Amino acid sequence: MATKYDLTDRVAIVTGASAGLGVEFAHALAGAGAHVVLAARREERLHELAAELEAKYGVRSIGVRTDMVREEDVVALIETAAREFGTLDILVNNAGTTGGQPLLEHSTALFREIMEVNVTSLFVASREAAKVMVPKRSGSIINISSIFAYRTVKQFAIPAYYASKGAVASLTQSLAVELGQHNVRVNAIAPGFFPTEMSVEMFSPGEASAELRAEVLARRTALPFFGESDHVRGAVCFLASDDAKFVTGQTLVVDGGWMAI
Repeated sequence: MATKYDLTDRVAIVTGASAGLGVEFAHALAGAGAHVVLAARREERLHELAAELEAKYGVRSIGVRTDMVREEDVVALIETAAREFGTLDILVNNAGTTGGQPLLEHSTALFREIMEVNVTSLFVASREAAKVMVPKRSGSIINISSIFAYRTVKQFAIPAYYASKGAVASLTQSLAVELGQHNVRVNAIAPGFFPTEMSVEMFSPGEASAELRAEVLARRTALPFFGESDHVRGAVCFLASDDAKFVTGQTLVVDGGWMAI
């Protein structure tokens, strides 16, 4: 997918880059000319993707094994990017997890785990990235929220996930206000449903998934087609680029009109 956005020689980190939308964000940024540091726990996948990005787009890309709930791993990730590439211009906080239990059965341990991955790790990564971006007075932090920050679906009993993505949207505004004076922009993308590992229940073959798509997705999608994973690429490139130089504290919803219905 071609993009008009020019990110030539900028340095980007994408967390949660071993699968799903993280792969799409990595392709989008590399396709626009950025060098990309890939972070996730599945190291082999990172190296495979890095090689693919270098061969396809002619940029530099490295994989850094990172457990986002380990603060020392996140600190090392930012330090590695700055050391290997000399700077850091873009951080895409994409790492996330989900899981669900009805409230009366929901364990505190699961709630804490989801908040740790989806919110705390994002906070730590943003803080460490800001240490590089603030002194040079430029940078773009892009957090991945969700339409579930604003809407709930009765078929999905995932209170911790709803809470975490709402926190991401709120934290985005907080960081944007604090870092704005340093010309560091902080925005978010709120994707709808896309065929990734996290939404396998929605897009799997079979009668149950077809019924779920009909009940939840089809009736809430304004466009005459469902989203494909690469449909998020333009959003991340826009927010990372100079075309968005006066955009901060915003959440860009990419959902085919789902929020409008």
